[in-house]
Amino acid sequence: MNPASRANPPAAAREARPDTAAHAGEPQSPATVLSPWTPTGATLFWLGFLTLFLELLLIRYLAGTIWNLGYFPNTVLLSAFLGMGVGFAFHHLVRDSWSPKVFFAGFAGAVGLILFVTWKHPIVPGFDVWHYNLDGDLYFSFVPFEVDDLNYVFFSLCFVLVIAVFACISQRTAKVFRLFAPLNAYTLDILGSCAGIVTFMIVSALWLPAWVWFALFTAVFLLAMPAGRNARLATLALAAVALGVMYREDRVFMRDPASKNPLQTLWSPYQKIEYVEEPPPPSFAGRLRRRIFVNGLDHQEMLDRIDRTFYEVPHLHRQQSGLPPYRRVLVIGAGSGNDVVAALKHGAEHVDAVEIDPVIAELGRRHNPYLAYRDPRVRVVVDDGRAFMTQADGPYDLIVFALTDSLVKVSSLTQLRLENYLFTRESVERAHALLSPGGDLVFYNFYRLPFVAEKIQKLVEHATGEPPKILVQERDFYMVCGTKTSPPAPNRAASIWAPNMPTDDWPFLYLEQRGVPGLYLKAMAGVLILVTALLAALHWSTRRLERFRQPGLLAIKTAFVLMGVAFLLLEAKSIIQFSLLFGATWFNNSLIFLAVLLSVLAANWTVQWLRPQKTVPLFFALLIAAALASYVIPLHALLHISSGVLRFVAGAALTLSPIYFANLVFSSMFREQTVPEHIFGWNLLGATLGGVLEYLSMATGYNALSLVVAAAYTLVFVLLWASRRRAAHVSLKTPTPKT
Repeated sequence: MNPASRANPPAAAREARPDTAAHAGEPQSPATVLSPWTPTGATLFWLGFLTLFLELLLIRYLAGTIWNLGYFPNTVLLSAFLGMGVGFAFHHLVRDSWSPKVFFAGFAGAVGLILFVTWKHPIVPGFDVWHYNLDGDLYFSFVPFEVDDLNYVFFSLCFVLVIAVFACISQRTAKVFRLFAPLNAYTLDILGSCAGIVTFMIVSALWLPAWVWFALFTAVFLLAMPAGRNARLATLALAAVALGVMYREDRVFMRDPASKNPLQTLWSPYQKIEYVEEPPPPSFAGRLRRRIFVNGLDHQEMLDRIDRTFYEVPHLHRQQSGLPPYRRVLVIGAGSGNDVVAALKHGAEHVDAVEIDPVIAELGRRHNPYLAYRDPRVRVVVDDGRAFMTQADGPYDLIVFALTDSLVKVSSLTQLRLENYLFTRESVERAHALLSPGGDLVFYNFYRLPFVAEKIQKLVEHATGEPPKILVQERDFYMVCGTKTSPPAPNRAASIWAPNMPTDDWPFLYLEQRGVPGLYLKAMAGVLILVTALLAALHWSTRRLERFRQPGLLAIKTAFVLMGVAFLLLEAKSIIQFSLLFGATWFNNSLIFLAVLLSVLAANWTVQWLRPQKTVPLFFALLIAAALASYVIPLHALLHISSGVLRFVAGAALTLSPIYFANLVFSSMFREQTVPEHIFGWNLLGATLGGVLEYLSMATGYNALSLVVAAAYTLVFVLLWASRRRAAHVSLKTPTPKT
C-alpha cells in the first residue's frame, strides 16, 4: 500500500486552508501529504464530480440551444479537455490567494455562457441551408432565417467561454490535487467523476429539465467552494439568474419565440424535444397540425390523414401486385407512429414499432390521432433498431427503415450519428434474414444528395442479390424496395460492392468517399498547432523552476501526452463497439463510460499493491497484446453469439481489457511523479489531440484505431526507457556528498 495513504492529516487550520504558501511561478510542495479521508479529500471528490457533471451538462444543453450543434458535440468535449488541461498545467501561474476567486469566475463564466446562447441562439456556421455538404460529408440541416456574418463570432465565443470555464475550475482542482499522493488524488478525482456520471444518468432517465441540471451543478459547486460567505451569496445570486433563464427557455418555442400555441418541452436522454399543436395553413383543410421539433429543428409531424401520403406506398404497391397484405411488420425509427398507422390501416396483424427516443415514443402514444401505439396489435419497443434486429426472431413480411435521420451523435467522442449502424452491409443482411419469403425491405427519406440514395440501393442489392425497385423518386425523396425471393437470388456481392459502401467497421453512410474531409483536416491541424504551442509554452515557463529539474522529465511529459492521445482513442473505440453489440442507446453509452472510469479505479487499486518497477514491462506487453487482439478479432464477429450474456463477457474482455492495462501503465508511472498535477495537465492536453485523431476513423475505419493505440504505447515505452536511462546517467555523474 502507498505509505502516503496512511499519513496523518495536519491540524484543522491547515486543512481549512491547504494551499496558502505558494507564489505565482514557483509551486511549492505541500509540507504534509494529506490522507484522502479528510475534508480536503472530500473537496477533491466534489471537484471531480463538478467537472464531469458540467461537461455532460454543457454537451447536452449547448446542443439543444445552438442550432445544429447536435452534429458536433465533440467541439464542446474538446473545449472542455483543453480548458481542463490548461487549468491543471498552468495552475502555478495563479497565486494561491487568487485561486478561489478564479474558481468563482468559472461559475460566473458558466452563467454567462448560458445567458449568451439563450440570447443569441448561434448556429453552426454554414448550416442555414437545406443540406450542408462539408467536403463530402452530408448533413441534413435547416434553420428558418438568414444568418449574418456575426454568427461566426458568436459561435466561436461559445467555445472560448467553455475553455475559460473549465480552466478556471481546473486550476482549483490542481491546487487541491497536489496535496495528496498522486494515486490518492487521482482516485478521489475519478470517484467524483463516477458520481457525476451516475447522477447525470438519473437526470437523463427522469427526463428532468435543464434548469434542474444547473441547480444540481450549483449545489455541488457550493460544496467544492472554499469558505467565504460573500462568494456563496454571489454564487446563489448568479444561479438564480441562470435558473430563471433556463426555466423560461424550456417554455419558449425556439422556432418562433412569439408563438402563442400550446407547447410542451421535454429533455430526452438524447436531445431537446418540443411538441406543439398549431392551427393549419389553408392547404391543410382545417386539420390540426401536431409537430415535433428536435433541438429547435422541424423533425416530424403526426398526420391525421394517412391516405395519399408516402406512408401508404409500400402497402398500395403490394396490393397492386396482387399479393396479400403484410401481416407482420417491423418499423425501425417508428417516431410518433405514422408508418404504424399505415400498416394497421392496410391489414397488419402485428407491428413492432422500434423507436430509440423514449420521449418521441411517448408523445406518439399520447397525441397520435389514430391512437396507434395503444392498439393491441402494436408492440412499442424503445431501443436501438440494430440491437433489436440482432435479438429479433422474425419472420416479418415488411421491414421499414423509416425517417431515421437523427440530429445527434452516438457520443461526443465519435463521428457516428445515432442511426449509422442501421445502414451498413451487415445490418441490411440481418434485416434481409428476418424477412419471410416474398417479404420486402423498404427504405425511404429525403436523402438530399444522390450518392446517399445510391449507397442505399447498393446495400439492398448486395443483401437481396437483385437491383431494388424504386417505388418513389421525387426530387431528393427516394423510396427503395428490395424483395426476398424464393429460391434466393444469385449472390452478386463481389461485382456490386465498392470501397465507399458502409460496413460495421466503416459505418459512414453520409460520407461520400473514404477519407477525412478537408475542413476536418484543417481543424485537426489547428488543434495540433494550438496544443503543441501550449505544451511548448508550458515547458519553457517551468524549465527553470526547482520542482521541474528532474532528469528525463521532458520524455516523461511527452509520454503522458501520448497516453492521453491513446486512451481517448481507446475510450471512443469501446463506446463505438458496445454501440454495435448492444445498441447505441444513451443508457448503454453511459454504462460503458462508467465502466471505463471503474477500470481506472481498479487499475489504481491494483498498482497500490504491486511493485511497478518490476511489473511495468509486463503491463506494456499485456496492453499491446490486448490492443492487437481487438484488431485481429473484429468486434462485429461477436454478433453471431446468440447468448447476450456470453456476447457481453466476450465484448467486455476485448474492449475493457486494453483500458485496464492502459491504466495499469498510467498509474504505475503517475505514482512516481513529483509534479503530478502538471503531468496530469499534459495528459489532458494529449486527450484533446486524441479527440481530433478520432477523425482518422473516417478514412481507416474503427478497427484500425487499435494499431494507432498500439503504436502510441510502444512509443511511450521507448520514452520511459529513455527517461530512466537519463536519470540513471545523471545519478552516476552526481558526486556523493562526504559524511
